[in-house]
Amino acid sequence: MATNSTGFALSAGMAAIVVLLGYTLLNAVSLVGFASQPAAKHDVTETPSDTVAGWCGTPSLYPSRAILSAADAAVVDAGDALFKGNCAQCHAVNDKVVGPALAGITRRRPIAWLIPWVKNSSKMVAGGDAYAVKLFEEYQKQQMPSFNLTDEEIMAIIAYVASQEGGMAIASAEGVVVD
Repeated sequence: MATNSTGFALSAGMAAIVVLLGYTLLNAVSLVGFASQPAAKHDVTETPSDTVAGWCGTPSLYPSRAILSAADAAVVDAGDALFKGNCAQCHAVNDKVVGPALAGITRRRPIAWLIPWVKNSSKMVAGGDAYAVKLFEEYQKQQMPSFNLTDEEIMAIIAYVASQEGGMAIASAEGVVVD
């Protein structure tokens, strides 16, 4: 009987440590805790980089560290697969390949511009969009292919790219994993 109670005490103690560690990490990035002033509200209309805030309900915190829920981690994983299947032939996150490096893409262009660009860049170039034409000219008139991706799939790719720009902590059932 003593073995069962010792095992239970050890399990409860480890659970308490995991909860305290999680709270400490969340407090470190100001997602929880007690502050003398209320936390600033994220406004997705202020800057293009903040538009990533809606990808799964997690506020965009990069370039600082972010804590992702298991659902957000699944979105990033889906974005990873989509990136490798559709984008990696011409793009890398931090290096210029055939096309530009995608790190910081949401600081350069808003999501409302990126989604139609990924779906049909030729249409945007033909329509005279100044930034689209600039990219087209800069990359020796190399046309990016059109992709039949949903808005959610494009957002998943953007979430993956954002996750690769800096270290992120991912909360999962196994605990907190730091990339």
